[in-house]
Amino acid sequence: MSLLTLSIVFYFVAFVFSLISYFVDRVKEFTRLFLSSALIFYVLHISSLSFKVGSFPFADTYGFYSLLGNVILGILILLSFKYEYLWKFSAFFAIFGILSTLLAMPAEPSPYRSPLYSLHITSALASYTFAFLGGFSSILKLILETRLKQKNIAGFFMPLSLLRGAERLSMNLSFLFLTLTLIFGSLWSRSFFGKHWVSDPKLIFVLYLWTYYAVIVHLNLLKRIKPKTLSYAIMLGMVFTVLNIIFVRHEL
Repeated sequence: MSLLTLSIVFYFVAFVFSLISYFVDRVKEFTRLFLSSALIFYVLHISSLSFKVGSFPFADTYGFYSLLGNVILGILILLSFKYEYLWKFSAFFAIFGILSTLLAMPAEPSPYRSPLYSLHITSALASYTFAFLGGFSSILKLILETRLKQKNIAGFFMPLSLLRGAERLSMNLSFLFLTLTLIFGSLWSRSFFGKHWVSDPKLIFVLYLWTYYAVIVHLNLLKRIKPKTLSYAIMLGMVFTVLNIIFVRHEL
């Protein structure tokens, strides 16, 4: 049985235990064990594939989406060990892990062997990850603020300070990695195509994303944007990121 298949099996077992944990609290530890094990098997698969091709493992959208999903899931699992209440979403984590890992099945190994290409794609992966985490943090923050005004926070268990810090940190990290994406992309383009910039729709949209995040990051640093407006801006950045991932394609 391959490492990828083992990952999917363990995600499914984690999903089953997550459902049982709603009735039997003692099995919650098994959910954690199988979720963590599934992610480890996925990482081992990706690591072995990277070693085999000598570069970033994938060059197509299936592989990129698979990695993006599992990276986001990995961050959520790590946060869950510090913030216990996140384990309430363990069933969703398991389903998300299954779907993300399944995308790696039809993915093709990368034909590029340049370290600059690997750094370019890795930076893009990180920037999208933090764009999503920032957007989700802003959504939850706005919901919690609305409930606090209505004095109705029953069933809501996430601290407001955590969400405020998470949205700002994610926004700054997304901007940082978008910057690195453009820098490494330019250097790789120079070594592969002989010029620092190519008119590719995906790269152009990434430049738009970088400009957008540069504006909101600096407005926040200068305190020229209200907290609620900043949250909406971060959410809009997540929407732009989704549009880029789903609808914009490389033409190279």
